[in-house]
Amino acid sequence: MIVVDACRPSGAPWPGGVSCHLASDESEHELLEFAGRVRIPLGWYQARASVPHFDLSPGWRKKALAAGALAVDRAGMVEAMRRWRARYSS
Repeated sequence: MIVVDACRPSGAPWPGGVSCHLASDESEHELLEFAGRVRIPLGWYQARASVPHFDLSPGWRKKALAAGALAVDRAGMVEAMRRWRARYSS
């Protein structure tokens, strides 16, 4: 499942300086396939983070939601990241 949380102040390098996270609780492949379909810039991919994710601007968040990402609150994002870690942490 692809999830996106709410945007909040982050010092992001685009106007407004707010960002949100786009992640998958299934796999990195699912996340990258979704991002490619939506055409999210690969430069926003955080591959080396504890859980792979994209940092998105508010406009890209709207596009992700329109493409089928599930809006979650902070607790929902944390839960999705826990599910991902449970699958891939050794």
